Amino acid sequence: MIVAFVGVLLGGLFLLGPEDVAQAPREAEIIIVDSSMKGGQVLFRTYPERPAIPDVMIKDEAGNDMTLNDIVAQNPGQTLLVNFWATWCFPCREEMPDLDSLQAARGGDDFRVVLISVDQGGLKKSRMFLDKIGVKNLDLYYDEKGILGTKMKTIGYPTTILINKKGRQMGLMTGSAHWNSASAYALIDRLILDE
Repeated sequence: MIVAFVGVLLGGLFLLGPEDVAQAPREAEIIIVDSSMKGGQVLFRTYPERPAIPDVMIKDEAGNDMTLNDIVAQNPGQTLLVNFWATWCFPCREEMPDLDSLQAARGGDDFRVVLISVDQGGLKKSRMFLDKIGVKNLDLYYDEKGILGTKMKTIGYPTTILINKKGRQMGLMTGSAHWNSASAYALIDRLILDE
């Protein structure tokens, strides 16, 4: 009985998201997206409080240090789909062509897909994989020690976080999705409208 109570308490704390933000009148939502995972669905969970992005250094492909906040500042008015992934992760590899197609079809002034690799071998390994499968439309960054992913509550890979136009986290999804599907487009369309 105590174990069940602790499990429910910890699960509730995780669903609340980061603790360093003021409460907002929104409620958390669960949005279903098509997936190749067992059951054919993956769940995107919105954050009611829209937490800030942690200020943690990552690297771009040229080796420059920057933060995800810098990427947001360089792309004013865009909603970002940020995908944490690794080449050793089969579900991550599986969704790359769909993410590339999504960026080709929907990328523009109001939306952009950003990949953040957590591979231990650096960006070269990630870029070689993307080139091998013909991915051409995605920008690649590197979270060398996984610190940004940890601070953004990634608990497995792939993890996708949507960032609104104001640079706030809208929600998180762990697991692969069919990003070139009607359900993914509906999620993106709905969240692009987020203030």
